[in-house]
Amino acid sequence: MTKVVACVIARTVSKRLPKKVFKEVYEQHNMLDYIINRLKNCSKIDEIVLCTSSDSSDDELELTAIKNDVSIYRGSKSKVIERMIKVGQNYYADYLIRVTGDNVFTSYEYIDTQLEIIENNKLDYVRLHNVPIGTSAEIISFSALLDCYENMDPSISEYLMLYMFNPQRYKCGLVVPFNEDYSNYTLTVDTQNDYNRTLEIIDKSNVLDKLNIELKQLLMTAKKNNIRHLIYDAKGEVKYPYGKVISFEEYKLDMKNRIDNSFKFFL
Repeated sequence: MTKVVACVIARTVSKRLPKKVFKEVYEQHNMLDYIINRLKNCSKIDEIVLCTSSDSSDDELELTAIKNDVSIYRGSKSKVIERMIKVGQNYYADYLIRVTGDNVFTSYEYIDTQLEIIENNKLDYVRLHNVPIGTSAEIISFSALLDCYENMDPSISEYLMLYMFNPQRYKCGLVVPFNEDYSNYTLTVDTQNDYNRTLEIIDKSNVLDKLNIELKQLLMTAKKNNIRHLIYDAKGEVKYPYGKVISFEEYKLDMKNRIDNSFKFFL
């Protein structure tokens, strides 16, 4: 039987917005509470594991795991892929779901579909396409993650997406939920403005169950209320592994090549 484990990747050492994962977003639910509660809606997820470091700075996350009745794994400070590998081994996972603690609006409602697609089509990696930054969970086959681990420097696994979303090496799939392209929007939380935007969207949403607002409802609320700081400032340069810096135009071309060589699934 297929085993699916969701890894919520989080630490407390954010610089631009200190301890952001503990910031309350809705009725005593901080960002991590909010993310975890949304993941619990997915019928195909067998385990949710809060994936953090063994550093004392992350001790508070033990209480978050207890509060939300999920497991916790503590490992390397910088090698995120090592933490995920250990979780995969400990839980005998076939597929891992990568969700980061700053993506409070991760679209839980598509995860079961993403899992069906990756399994039925024997893919290695599946994400959403043409959605706002910070809203797509990444579904990764454990066998592909092991291969990636053996062929990359674990110390740069903050760039894991660039290594896994690689159609030249892995069978990648893109799930397209909308006709319109929202990839120039951002809903991730890195700064105070991002956090304020999150609070405003939740507050102004007319959805009764505000813990489980779906992406289409989030977008509707953002458009209707002209929410600020929604459009990603596509300027400047993008950091790549080993200190490489490229222009945003080069980054877009790189992503286009990956997209063009991936399997697409329209909803």
